[in-house]
Amino acid sequence: MSLTTQVFGPPGYRRWWIYYIVNDTDQLSKALNRPDHLVVFMFSAEWNEPCKAMKKPFRDMARARKMQAVFCLVDIDKLKDAVAQQFQVEALPTFVLYKNGIQKERVVGAKVDDLRAAIDRNI
Repeated sequence: MSLTTQVFGPPGYRRWWIYYIVNDTDQLSKALNRPDHLVVFMFSAEWNEPCKAMKKPFRDMARARKMQAVFCLVDIDKLKDAVAQQFQVEALPTFVLYKNGIQKERVVGAKVDDLRAAIDRNI
């Protein structure tokens, strides 16, 4: 099991989330209000090449830290501009790390090492 599964529930019998694909603002709020654990958001878009390049490293980091953090993928095209504006997403991909409802760090761009280091600093 993973912390992400504990927050959102299992996707099916004997399955767990590596990362959760956020589809609405209620799910986004649910993840943000998670006490005591790091929440890592990846704001992306299907058409964006750097986002496509970061999906596998993001999944690998989520798998490696499944009991230490909640990982969420947010498609800004599906949640519209309000979410992008709320989280100040100006470039893709943007990774925003929250803990106890407070933003801890932000990584902009396809920077695997920077993201890994930011997660490690905040777990």
